Amino acid sequence: MNTRLASSAVVLMLALGACATNRSSPTSSVSTTLDPATAVQALKDGNARYLRGDVQTHDWLHERIHTTGTEGQIPSVGVLTCADSRTPPELIFDQGIGSLFVVRIAGNFQNDVGIGTFEYGVAALSVHTIVVLGHTKCGAVTATVAGKELPGKMNSFVNAIKPALASAPKGADGKISTTDAEIANVRWQAKELVQRSEILSAAVKDGKLRVVGAMYDVETGVVRFLD
Repeated sequence: MNTRLASSAVVLMLALGACATNRSSPTSSVSTTLDPATAVQALKDGNARYLRGDVQTHDWLHERIHTTGTEGQIPSVGVLTCADSRTPPELIFDQGIGSLFVVRIAGNFQNDVGIGTFEYGVAALSVHTIVVLGHTKCGAVTATVAGKELPGKMNSFVNAIKPALASAPKGADGKISTTDAEIANVRWQAKELVQRSEILSAAVKDGKLRVVGAMYDVETGVVRFLD
């Protein structure tokens, strides 16, 4: 990271630290942090509990509210996911208050606001892992594949997803399946999220940030992490 960028990050943390976290002597035994080495596995384990109907968030929900409300937030994982009402990441991964730093937008695409949000999460909080989470039967991706013109401002998410389709495989009929488009969109948005940000790029290069893709099946509830 160059000197100018490093200085900017320090200024950011000082300026926004008041609304982020107070790290002094936590009084709770319930941690809101996920270890960087096992964060993805923790999310996989949480999804398994969600599928079994054996969620644990309720066991320490009130303590998490007190802890984060008093001491501030120290989220470990950022999630970029769709606004679709079937994809709430805290439920899907069985994570409680304080664990996930979430951006939700139709089609789970990156933009300046989303990038800036995650830059804040990495530079001023403790986010070390970002999951770009797509899902099956995504209306935004379906509309993009179909090439539909949508009314109002809805074309904004179609235009944001369209470049991702260039990397999607085509079938024998020369068309892209919605499933392949959804996966391609996750991979492309994850790549763009990092490449368009000096702060995130530097964090990845320094080994302080990992960005991964995943797909959620709205029919089964299963999350599949992509290679």
